[in-house]
Amino acid sequence: MSKYTDRITKYHPGKPKFFAHIDLSTRPLIDVSAAMTGMIQDFDIDTAIGQQLDILGEWIGRKRRVRTPISGVYFSWDTEKLGWDQGVWQGPFDPDDGFLDLSDEVYRLVLKVKIAINNWNGQNDTLPEILDNALTGSGIRMAIVDNQDMSISIWILPDPTVVISEIDRMILDSAVNKGPFIALPPGYVPSRYDLNPIDQVNAELWWAIQNGYLTVKAAGVKVREIQMPSNGGYSFFGFDVDNEYISGFDSGNWGEDL
Repeated sequence: MSKYTDRITKYHPGKPKFFAHIDLSTRPLIDVSAAMTGMIQDFDIDTAIGQQLDILGEWIGRKRRVRTPISGVYFSWDTEKLGWDQGVWQGPFDPDDGFLDLSDEVYRLVLKVKIAINNWNGQNDTLPEILDNALTGSGIRMAIVDNQDMSISIWILPDPTVVISEIDRMILDSAVNKGPFIALPPGYVPSRYDLNPIDQVNAELWWAIQNGYLTVKAAGVKVREIQMPSNGGYSFFGFDVDNEYISGFDSGNWGEDL
């Protein structure tokens, strides 16, 4: 029975056919209402999957299928497994590029960045908040450096906030504040502080970064370089600067190109 049958007056309690008629007449309305309510979650950028993400991509303006150079197939000198009797000769009509369908995880991140691009007002001081919102939980941070010559440099840094789990964060707060006591949940696994979040980023996401799918820039501006801190560092080295991106001796690191 439905909410509509609950509103039937007491005059009809002994008339099961009347109840069944009302239920049969109103059930489609209830099903349509439930389906419409479910679409809110089905097409939410954080919960959508598969074709739902594809439909979101059409609205946002970024397709899942992207063009990528074909590698590891055609014959090449001094390349392992692509030499004589290994690599395939590339004919005059063989393509240089192929197509790749991004996974849901990476495609979702690409769409979030595209949403940020669509809503960006073009001012550099608004970029940090936009990028932080788009990359939350991905394990990386991104900074856009304006070189003042119609080019930008892209910095990719590890996100230290994903190293420690929520339960370990609560345990740490409890130790610092001397309470309250935190009971360990079943199957508790301590955080791996020795792991750098940037080392856990999969190859597909690196490909998306290197091919500009996570780059926020104005039209006509070129990307000069994409860099990350060397030696697994969390920040770049710089004199007289100490912030979340740049630090001095013993903590800052030289940048290396991706």
